[in-house]
Amino acid sequence: FDKTKEEDWVNNWKKFFKPIRLDEQIVIKPTWETLEDQTEDMIVVEIDPGTAFGTGSHETTRLCIGQLKKYMKDGDKILDAGSGSGILSFVCNKLGAEHVLGIDIDPIAVDVAGENRDVNNIPADAVSFICGNVLEDQKLVDSIGANYDIVVANILADVIIPMSAVVQKFMKDDGLFISSGIINIKEEEVRQALLDNNFDIVDTVYMNDWVSFVAKKHID
Repeated sequence: FDKTKEEDWVNNWKKFFKPIRLDEQIVIKPTWETLEDQTEDMIVVEIDPGTAFGTGSHETTRLCIGQLKKYMKDGDKILDAGSGSGILSFVCNKLGAEHVLGIDIDPIAVDVAGENRDVNNIPADAVSFICGNVLEDQKLVDSIGANYDIVVANILADVIIPMSAVVQKFMKDDGLFISSGIINIKEEEVRQALLDNNFDIVDTVYMNDWVSFVAKKHID
């Protein structure tokens, strides 16, 4: 294993990671870049993704952020399921969430997210990250509790489908489940899973090949 090759790869890769404008207000920027045209009302999330994926450039992240801006209220509690490098968690914090809990099954992603949180000067009690699998760990599910206004999952359809069976356990009665990372060929499958698990779908948005659902608990 050639250490210098690895370092070259990391440094070359950095050349290609430029600031990404997610919308007119939110910019994701690597820690080593400077922003020329930063304004007061701009939300800037700094990130050093390391090898953990999740730079925020993807359509699925943009879909999620659009829906969070539309539905999130000041002081909401957010659960970010599959938090990756932490981008959605930080955006929620900067949009006014009271507390964000990020969960990821990858311990490296959890470490990277914690480092990125510190880079953004966000206190650990405002955004916290834990490692675990809510599909397999009942203790973890019980410990999280049902006090979240929004659960956001920007993962993959194949994870969202089983997750839709457990996610209500984390939600307040009037809470919302925002799911993204769904390729269009899986749209109907995810829709059906949400309906089968007693959700009402309140909003569906599309960007290129990607789909995002907003769902709430079906109350009889």
